[in-house]
Amino acid sequence: MFQKLTSLRAGSLFILTGLAGSGKSHLAASARRGGTVWILDTEGAAQNLQGKPGIHEDIQAVQTLSLRQLLGAMTEVRHTGASGDTVILDSISKVIQAMRSHAQQRAGADTDQRTGLSVDEHASVNRNMQAIYTALTELKHAGFHVIIIGHLAKKYQSTGSALNDVGLRVLADENINYEADAVLLVERNGQQRTITPINKPPRQQHLLINHEYPATLATLYPDLAAPVQERGHPYTTAAVEMVMDAPDSDDEPDPAPANVTPFPAGEARRDAAPKSADEAERRFYARYGELLGGTTWAAVQKFLGYRSPKPATIEEWIELAAEVRAHNSDKAVNVA
Repeated sequence: MFQKLTSLRAGSLFILTGLAGSGKSHLAASARRGGTVWILDTEGAAQNLQGKPGIHEDIQAVQTLSLRQLLGAMTEVRHTGASGDTVILDSISKVIQAMRSHAQQRAGADTDQRTGLSVDEHASVNRNMQAIYTALTELKHAGFHVIIIGHLAKKYQSTGSALNDVGLRVLADENINYEADAVLLVERNGQQRTITPINKPPRQQHLLINHEYPATLATLYPDLAAPVQERGHPYTTAAVEMVMDAPDSDDEPDPAPANVTPFPAGEARRDAAPKSADEAERRFYARYGELLGGTTWAAVQKFLGYRSPKPATIEEWIELAAEVRAHNSDKAVNVA
C-alpha cells in the first residue's frame, strides 16, 4: 500500500479562469502533447475547438450536466485512460449554476421568482460539489492532469454598509481554491494570451503568484518543453512540433544562418530546435520575413495588428511562429 515518495504517480490540477473569449478552452485543449484529452463538456462548446491551431489530436468528449453522468464519465476515464492523460471540466461554473437551479426548483421556486434555499438544499449542493471535487482529485492522484475551467467573477467584502471590491475569484464553490495546484487568470491582448496565477500561491515552483506568463505549453507544463534526447540529437518537444523554419515539402532548405550549427547529414531540419533566443529570432525572420513584409519587430506588430513586447525566449518565438501561421490562415479564409 505504501510507496516511496519518488515512486508516487502525480498529476496536476489547474483552474483556468478569465473573461469570455479569452481562450480558456482553447488553451486547455492544446496544453498537452501526449496521451488523450478527455473533455467533460457542460456548456456544449467542445465542438467549437475543431480546426483551431494547436488542438490536441486525440480528444474524447461527453456533453452533459447530469451529476450522475459526470461522475460516471470520470470513473470511465480512470478505467480506460492512462497516467499522463488530460481531463478537462468545462466548466465548473455551469455545474454550480445547474445544481443551484435544480435546488431552487425543488424548493418550489417559479421561473420569475427568487426562493431562498433551505439548509437541506444548501447541504445537498455542497455534497454534490464535493463528490465532483473528490473524483477530480482522485484522477490527479492517479497521474491524470486535470484542468478545471471556471467563469470569472469579482470578489466583494462587506465593510459596514458598503461593499468593497477585493479582487477576482472563480465563479464556483470556495473549496475549489484548496483543491487546485494553481488558479490561473487567462487574458487576451489582441492575438496574444497571458496567464497570471491569482488567489493563492501556486504549488508549482516555476510559477509565482501575480506574475504574468505567456499562455504556452512551456509555462503550464515545463517538463514537456524540457530538452530530451532522440537519435543522439537534442531538441525540445514543443519546438519540434512547432519549429519555425521547417520547410514546406516542395521547398528547398534555406542555407544555415551564420553562427548556427549545421544539421547532421541526412537528418531533417524539422528535427532540430533553436539553441538560443537569438537563433530562434534569426530563423523566425528567415522563415516569415517575406510574409510579414519585413524583418523587424514593427513588421510583426503590423502584420498581427496589435502591439506587444518582443519575444525573449525560444518558446515565445515558437509560439509567435504558430500565431503568424494561424493568422495567415485566418486571412486566407476571410479572403476566400
